[in-house]
Parts: sequence; structure tokens; C-alpha cells
Amino acid sequence: MAVTTAMAMAAMMLLIAQWMQLVEGFSPLQAGLRLLPAALGAGVISPLAPQLAPRWGARPVLAGGLAVSGGGFLLIALAPTTYPWVALSLLLIGAGMGSLAIASAVIMAGTPPEKSGSAAAIEETGYELGSVLGVAVLGSIAAATYRGGLSLTDLAADGVTGAAAQTVRESLAGALAFAQHAGPAAGALAHRAQQSFTDSLNVVGLSGAGLMLLAALAVWALTPKHLDISEGHH
Repeated sequence: MAVTTAMAMAAMMLLIAQWMQLVEGFSPLQAGLRLLPAALGAGVISPLAPQLAPRWGARPVLAGGLAVSGGGFLLIALAPTTYPWVALSLLLIGAGMGSLAIASAVIMAGTPPEKSGSAAAIEETGYELGSVLGVAVLGSIAAATYRGGLSLTDLAADGVTGAAAQTVRESLAGALAFAQHAGPAAGALAHRAQQSFTDSLNVVGLSGAGLMLLAALAVWALTPKHLDISEGHH
């Protein structure tokens, strides 16, 4: 759960921050403020998760939280890519991540006291590893999708060839910088690059939804039904 959630979150937050600035035109500060729905969702649910777990069980709370986050990722993939929908997606993703408030308790509940330090270290390693894999794996998927939307043939039709075409296909920031000096085709080139980047965000949203679903199923299958997290050694 730690690995998969960190993978999805690291990639998605990186891409959404870039989308807000390079596609929507927000400043870094404005983009940061518009990411707050994720923190709001997590801030509301995190205190509630430990109260719900004794009543409903740790397994439903954890798996349900992952499913809610998966719904947020799915919105990014399928809903219109406009900020109101993105804000709702971030709210759901953050709310689902709030269930992680009891993840450590679940780990400790199944760990002998003498091995609690090792268990905590493995959990933290899972988050760090997931963040690295998210940027590397899902970031690569996003980059491939972006390049796929900017074929060399289409760019050549706009008069962009050679090293210039490689610059445009390498990153959206590079494409927008080149478009400023591209003459009559600048507007069309910038729009094409921004649309391709938005498509890559949608694809990563779908990938994130898949990861959340797999994590939810794994948690449901592997977490004991009647696990009592109050017995954990913290």
C-alpha cells in the first residue's frame, strides 16, 4: 500500500503542478494554492480514520480509502480536464489518503515488539521507493504519451524539424519556449503541445486509478478481517 500510493501521488502531483502552470497559465504560487484541496481532504479524513477503524474495522477503512482515491484518479482520466474537476479529483485523492492515518497502526498490530523498528523502517522505505518509482515509471508513461501526441510528421507539417522538433517533443516547457519564436505557427504549435501534455495527465490518472484499485484489493485480501489495531505496539 505504501509503495503503490506513493507511486501514484508523486507522479500525479508533479504533473498537475506542471499542468496548472504550463497549460492553465497559473503562477507557481497560484498553482500551489490550487493544490490545497488534496491537503484539505486529507486533513478532514485523517483524524476520522482512527475513530472509524474500531467501529468498521481497519480493513474496510483502508481499502475504502484507497477506492476513494482511485475514484479521484479516475476523474482526472475521464472528466473534462478543467480546474473545477481537477479540484474535486484532488479532494477525493486527499480524502482517500487520509486513511493512511491508520496504516502504521495496522503494520504495528501485526509486528512483534522486538521488530517494530524494522517494520517502521520498511514502511518508510516503501513510501520513499514508491515516490521514486512514481516519477520514474509513471513519469516515463507521461513522457511517452506526450511525445506520441507530437509526431515528427505533424511537427514537420508545422515547419518544425531537426533539433527543434526534438526540443518540442522533449518537454512542454521547451515546446512553449520554442513556440514564442515560431512565427505564424506559434499558436497552433503551443496548443498542440498543451493538448498532448493534458492527454499524458489523463493517461497517468488512469494508471493511478489502476494502482489504487490493485492496492485496495491487496489490502482487502491480506489484512485480517477482525484485526484489532489497538493491540499494536507504537
